[in-house]
Amino acid sequence: MIRKLALLAGAGFLAKKLFDRSREDKAASSPGHRPTDLSGDRHPDGSSRADEHFRPDPTATVSASDRESLRPVTMPAPHDPPGV
Repeated sequence: MIRKLALLAGAGFLAKKLFDRSREDKAASSPGHRPTDLSGDRHPDGSSRADEHFRPDPTATVSASDRESLRPVTMPAPHDPPGV
């Protein structure tokens, strides 16, 4: 019985070490991909602007919910001492 428990504990320890090592390997690799066309010193087409489909439309209308989410929070000033 004690041998079985010791063997099970040893197997659990080794499995944990293997899983931790694989997790470290995944964390070391960078997420996503590397933009090779932008890795140089110059923009690919010689300009300094983003592609047109990546630029925001300055004439687009803003929805009411977006406008409300950008509104600053306004609250009455706190009284000192409270209740006065």
